[in-house]
Amino acid sequence: MIMEISRMYMEKCFVKLKKVGIHPRQIPILAVLYRRGGCSQKELAQELGVKPPTVTVSIQRLEKNGLLIRRQDEKDLRVSRIYLSDAGNAIIKEGMQLAREGEKQILSGFSESELCLMRRFCQQIKENIAAMPEPELSPDEMPMGHFCGRNSSCQEEIGQNNNERKTKHD
Repeated sequence: MIMEISRMYMEKCFVKLKKVGIHPRQIPILAVLYRRGGCSQKELAQELGVKPPTVTVSIQRLEKNGLLIRRQDEKDLRVSRIYLSDAGNAIIKEGMQLAREGEKQILSGFSESELCLMRRFCQQIKENIAAMPEPELSPDEMPMGHFCGRNSSCQEEIGQNNNERKTKHD
């Protein structure tokens, strides 16, 4: 159920994000740079838990779109640091506003006590996930990557699971 909710929400968000010029897979890069400021490509990849070549294309696209800028490291001239541009900061702020609006919309109709319970349940789910053993593969080596998205085998599996649930409930 959580994967289905996440997928539905990401589909809705994808349309909004596309209007502001970013792809959902670029969000983690923008978020790290917003939190940390300048990073080398290697540091950025480490923070995201992927290999440096994995972020290269996204960085180049974001830079081409004017959302990132590169500057030489002041201490080590061999290192180039990546920063959000003014436009990148504006996109992050707009994205955060869209997220707040989206969260407000998906949580509408719940009472305060229901929201309190939901927060508690979600916190417990996060703790349960954190307690799970680490995967043997890195995220960029996993068949579904960071997001389930529109991977056809994933969608087939979701469809099969939905059909199984419908059969059980019929």
